[in-house]
Amino acid sequence: MNTIPITYGEFYDVPRMIEFQHGGQWYFLRSHFDEEKDDYTDYYDVYLLPLHSEEEFKSNPNYWKELNKALHLGQIPIREVGLDQTRRRSIDADAMEKWLSARKKGSGI
Repeated sequence: MNTIPITYGEFYDVPRMIEFQHGGQWYFLRSHFDEEKDDYTDYYDVYLLPLHSEEEFKSNPNYWKELNKALHLGQIPIREVGLDQTRRRSIDADAMEKWLSARKKGSGI
């Protein structure tokens, strides 16, 4: 299986925040806590970040607090991301590429 290394934060059963680079672009996945259900969502909101290099990424460590400059690509069920066995190291590159390709075509990116 092809994998994409991830960095994660807010771990509860699975990472609730994931960042990764793919195809020269940075992405951010976030699963929010749903107050009504008293549980986390079973999907990630997927954002294409406006960062273009690792240096730019590292110089903006709080990018996730304000995502108004990021492009929201949609939502992907957590089970479709293909987290590795530890749920802390990587995601399935083929699954993400398929999902991202479909969203990019639909949004004209």
